[in-house]
Amino acid sequence: MESWLLRRAVFLLFIVLVPFSCAIRYPVVVGGTADIISWFGFSMFTVSLAFAFYVHSLFPRSHKRPGDFKNLLTDGPYRYVRHPFYAAFIVMGFGISLWCLSVPGLIAYALMLPLWEKVAEIEERELLEYWGDRYREFMRTRGRFFPGRASR
Repeated sequence: MESWLLRRAVFLLFIVLVPFSCAIRYPVVVGGTADIISWFGFSMFTVSLAFAFYVHSLFPRSHKRPGDFKNLLTDGPYRYVRHPFYAAFIVMGFGISLWCLSVPGLIAYALMLPLWEKVAEIEERELLEYWGDRYREFMRTRGRFFPGRASR
């Protein structure tokens, strides 16, 4: 399966989990602490959504395959991580769950982590095939989703 098909499925699942996270609330805390957690989650959601829009603006109009890009993205957030767009959605999912005070949402988004890993792994195979040693060096110097943990 090409990475763009899996990517679409993962994003669809992410979108389906949004109302789940907000509808099935199970607040463990209430009162002022709940308000703080909710505002923190809203802030995480808002910042990561804005960041996702920014990263997406760096993509060409069509971006299903590595060949759709004129150059390997290495500037901006790509200076620090290989998949900043996916990282934004990982943070966004947890932000939505905290905003809605949804323990089931937190669990659901945590269970999505292996899916984000898998889509990135498949995409990286395609990028290695297309960009070769240039992408291999890129992988060696940047973490997958977050700075500091480069590829083995």
